[in-house]
Amino acid sequence: MRGPITALVPLTLMACAQTPAPAASQAAVIQTSPDDLLADKIERGRAIVSRECASCHGLDNEEAEWPDAPALRHMLADYDSETLNEDFRQSVRIGHPGMPQFLYGPKTADLLLSYLVSIQEPETPPSED
Repeated sequence: MRGPITALVPLTLMACAQTPAPAASQAAVIQTSPDDLLADKIERGRAIVSRECASCHGLDNEEAEWPDAPALRHMLADYDSETLNEDFRQSVRIGHPGMPQFLYGPKTADLLLSYLVSIQEPETPPSED
């Protein structure tokens, strides 16, 4: 009886020692370019702006809807980007008393700033007709 069991032990150990190859989905390495990462940050920031800011400030290249609210595409002409980023993190209340107060964490503040930087246009002075 000892012979058959002794013969099975090495076979059992060999079967346990073999590890299966990883599945194709596990073996694939996801590579994302810096441009893709930036585009994702901009799009996520745009979604936040669309939800929380656009009703007064406009979205993308739109004019501001609220008279006292600067258009977002000119925002960085009036505000330093680092100061604005810090204001986002410390409960922003910039500009006028009617503006709602928002408190964003560092990641959300970074997304907002990425979007704002992406849409900036030089402010054109009014024409003298």
